[in-house]
Order: sequence, then C-alpha cells, then structure tokens
Amino acid sequence: MGSNPIARIFQILFQQRPSMLILFDLDGTLITSYMERPDRQYHRWQVLPNRRALLAQLRAEDHQLGIATNQGGVGLGFITQAAFYRKLGLVLEALELPCDLPVAVCFAHPQARRKEYRSPDALARRKPNPGMLLELAQNFSEAAAGGVLYVGDKPEDRQAARAAGADFAWAEDFFDQE
Repeated sequence: MGSNPIARIFQILFQQRPSMLILFDLDGTLITSYMERPDRQYHRWQVLPNRRALLAQLRAEDHQLGIATNQGGVGLGFITQAAFYRKLGLVLEALELPCDLPVAVCFAHPQARRKEYRSPDALARRKPNPGMLLELAQNFSEAAAGGVLYVGDKPEDRQAARAAGADFAWAEDFFDQE
C-alpha cells in the first residue's frame, strides 16, 4: 500500500489483528463493472489496478478471503447462472485466487422475471441486506472471530456490511487508488 493515508490505516489495522475474514464485492471492486449494459458487456471485464498484489499479500498474511456479489442480471434474464460461473472461474484465475475461494452470490432481483429470483428468501440475501455476509461469516467463523471486513464500491455494499456488523472499506481506499 502506498502513501494514501486511509490505505496506511488499513495496513496498520492488519498488522495488529490476527487473521480475519476479508470479503469483497466483485463488479466495480475487483473487476470493471458492466452494470450500465449487462446484456451487451457482461463478458467484457478487466482486473482493476492493485488487486492481484494486495490479494496475494492478504493471503500470505493468512487472512481468509471471499466474495459476496449481487448478480441480478441472472434474475432479470440478461445472463445465465452458467455464464456467471464461467466468468467467475476466469476472474479467480486472473486474480490468482484459488478456484475454491468462498463465494456467496445472489441472483435475485426485485424485478426478476422468474418467481424464485424475487421471493422474500432470495431477496433477503441481496445486498443491501446482510444475508450473504452473515452466511460467509458463519461458514468461516474461525477467521471471522478475528474480525470481518467487507470491501465494496456502492452504498448498498456499505449498508450490507453495517447490517452484518462487519467493518467496511471503500474499494478505492482499500486498494490505494490515487
């Protein structure tokens, strides 16, 4: 992490804490976002700057990493679950993360075409609700005992972290983008 004062605070925080659970949003946080045109740009993405190196550093420091992402494009019919999982595999490979990295994904959307993607249970997992973060914290309770941090780029990411009782960092600050 460079000279960004907020990034320096995170660096100090990680040095003083035991291993913790650090969760990331996907689009706009780890990779470029396609949200403006999911029907046409879904397969076009790039790893954002500083991601690979910092993720490798966090793994070397024995932090448990994971991803919690809304993928409402499935519920809206723009993409399929299979297309998402193909993309996820490519993203994990590009970020040099293991293929078994914990990932919580919510395909639900309030305007979903199919009923199962707009049910109350499905929508309860969708950010800004805390469902996915709580699920990952419960599944990785040993790492979560050291603290849970969620890194995202949208207000609903911050709201989900707060609702889950997790710390939150804006991706721009966490990855030291100046």
